[in-house]
Amino acid sequence: VAGSSAVFTLAGGVDVNRVTAKAPAAMHVALGEGVLPSTRGSRGVAVERLRELLFDAQQYARTKSAYNRNQSRTLAASRLDLEALQPVLRGQLPLWVNVARAADILVLLRLAREFSIRVAVVGGAEAWRVGKELAAANVPVVLDPSENLPSSFDQIYVRDDGPALLARAGVKLAVSPLGNFPSPHRLRQAAGLAVAHGLSWEHGLAAITEVPAEILGLKGRGTLRAGSVADLVVWSGDPLELSSKVEHVFIDGQEQSLKNRQTQLFDRYR
Repeated sequence: VAGSSAVFTLAGGVDVNRVTAKAPAAMHVALGEGVLPSTRGSRGVAVERLRELLFDAQQYARTKSAYNRNQSRTLAASRLDLEALQPVLRGQLPLWVNVARAADILVLLRLAREFSIRVAVVGGAEAWRVGKELAAANVPVVLDPSENLPSSFDQIYVRDDGPALLARAGVKLAVSPLGNFPSPHRLRQAAGLAVAHGLSWEHGLAAITEVPAEILGLKGRGTLRAGSVADLVVWSGDPLELSSKVEHVFIDGQEQSLKNRQTQLFDRYR
C-alpha cells in the first residue's frame, strides 16, 4: 500500500489552497510480480495481506473504543493507516491497484465485491482478457498504450490493441504515463498510439480528458460545456497528432503564456 494521492490544478500560483483540486483522490495498492520480493514470492500471500488489512480496517472501525483502550488484538496496520483506509471502506475513496496479470485482476474483483469497495485497475497489461468482467463490475482501467511489450511474466499476453478491446467490452478507459513524471508531454502521444491500434478517436480523446476526471470524481473537469471549469487547450490540428502545435492555453479561464525554458533558450541561441 503506497498511500494516497491528490489532484492539483495549475491555477492559483503557489497558493496550496487554490491549487488543490481534490485531496485525497485515491488510495494506491500494488499486486502481482512487483510485490513478490516482500511476500516470499507468493501471489497468494500478497492477496491475503491485502484482505487482512481491509478486514482489520473494518474491525478497527467497529471496535475503535476497545482499540483505544488497548483491549483488542494486534491489527495489521497502525492506527493512522487504519484511519486512512476508512474512506475506502465507506466507498468515498477509490482503491487504485497496480496490477497487470488477468488472474490477479479477477482476484481484485472478488476482493472489491467482498468488501464493497470501489477499485480501478492501473497498468492492466492483460486487462483486455477480462474486459467483460471489468465492465460488469464497472471497474475502470488506467494504462499506458506504449507499454505494449511482454517485459515480465505478468505481461505475457499484452497486445497493441488492448485499449481498443477494453473499450469494445464497455470498460471505462483512461490513458496515463503511469507515474513516468519526466514524460507528461507523452500523454497525447500515448492516446494516439491507442487510436492507431483500433481505439476510436472519440474514446482516445476521452481517455485523457473526460474519463480520468470521472474516475477521480472531479466535477466540471474534462469536458467543454457550460458550467465546466475553463481549462482548455487550442491546437493547430488534431491533438492526437504529434505534428499539431499548441496555440492557446487557458487555465481557469485565464490565457497562459506559452513561454517556457525551452522557448527562451531557443530564442537566446537562435
